Amino acid sequence: MLWKRPAVISYEEAIELVFDFTPKLDKKDLELPEARSYALAENIISKVDVGPFRNSSKDGFAVFSEQLRNCSPDNPLSLPITATFFAGEVCSDNQPKGSAVKVMTGAPVPSVYDCVVKLEDTSYGTRQVTFSQPVTPGTNIRAAGEDIVRGQTLYFKGHRIEPWDIGILASIGLKVVPVFEKPSALVVCTGNELVEPGEPLTPGQIYNSNKFTIASMIGGFCENLETPATVHDTVESLTAALNSNHQVIVTTGGVSAGERDLVVKAAEAGGWETVFHKVAIKPGKPVYFARKKNQLLFGLPGNPLSAAITCAVFVVPALKKMAGYQKFRLQPIPASLSDSPHRESDGTLIWPGKIWHREKGLAASFSSKESSAALSALLESDGIIFQKNPKSGRKNSPEIEVVTWHQVFNQ
Repeated sequence: MLWKRPAVISYEEAIELVFDFTPKLDKKDLELPEARSYALAENIISKVDVGPFRNSSKDGFAVFSEQLRNCSPDNPLSLPITATFFAGEVCSDNQPKGSAVKVMTGAPVPSVYDCVVKLEDTSYGTRQVTFSQPVTPGTNIRAAGEDIVRGQTLYFKGHRIEPWDIGILASIGLKVVPVFEKPSALVVCTGNELVEPGEPLTPGQIYNSNKFTIASMIGGFCENLETPATVHDTVESLTAALNSNHQVIVTTGGVSAGERDLVVKAAEAGGWETVFHKVAIKPGKPVYFARKKNQLLFGLPGNPLSAAITCAVFVVPALKKMAGYQKFRLQPIPASLSDSPHRESDGTLIWPGKIWHREKGLAASFSSKESSAALSALLESDGIIFQKNPKSGRKNSPEIEVVTWHQVFNQ
């Protein structure tokens, strides 16, 4: 054991212990297409202007706006066309005065011209173009660096790379991206009663939903994720399963007080050091956390909703920290409880529910399901509601805070 702790600790103390023992992983370089969802290991500063030169935003004619100052339908101006430039070509600034050049979208605009008139606003042939209205300087011209300026800081260290970021990084010419590694993880489900989906059920058996719930919740934060077959409820089989090189191991079931709840015993027999076992939360009170050097072990309860909730509030934030994400902590926001009464709990109630905006701020209501085995409590939920044990005299208006699923699974 690391030290003697109270039999049950608070959620706030437990999550801080998780973060205290969660290491940040090393850096590596990834090819641009592979970098999605990784955290940047360095600030990204553009070394180029995007776009790199003045160019036309329309198909049209580049001219000097001063020449068109007195144009009107009754007083048109005709100019000779001295050149045509397409995107990808190099333009010549050596254009005669009193001329126009035809430019296609994205083509460079010679510096002697300060505007582009759309094709449809002119009358033109192969050698001459006629204008019938004045134009403001800068019209339809994109300046160099209009999108991104050289030296501009685009992203800070720890930013999670989203799909649209890939294109932005490509636009500044970045081929290789410095990122933090993601952890490798193992999901171990215990319970002789568990059967894989698709197999026939016999009396006393249930389908193993936990493996799929936990794997889907943490998969995006892992480099390598393994989900082996269910482990039987014996110390020997559990000890062997926990003897893994994965940086994070997540178990479900076997952490309560029953005769076959053997995860803690097997972990300690295998050299894992217990950090805490039992947290004053509902659901998920028996949750277990241990370490072995830089490896982490999360023992989640077997009840499906308990497993999902404890994974969301303990495992996912830890994986985010390991993977270098700048924002790895959950940031609960105060809200008012609506449409459902408070629920009794000895510590912090952490329950799924609806979350919505109203005139005076956020409101929330608990899922109608009250069983920690009811995974369907997650149906139509928007996130998690945190309710601290109601204080005396405030049972009708307990303090609640909320975290949306978007925040849990993103930045």
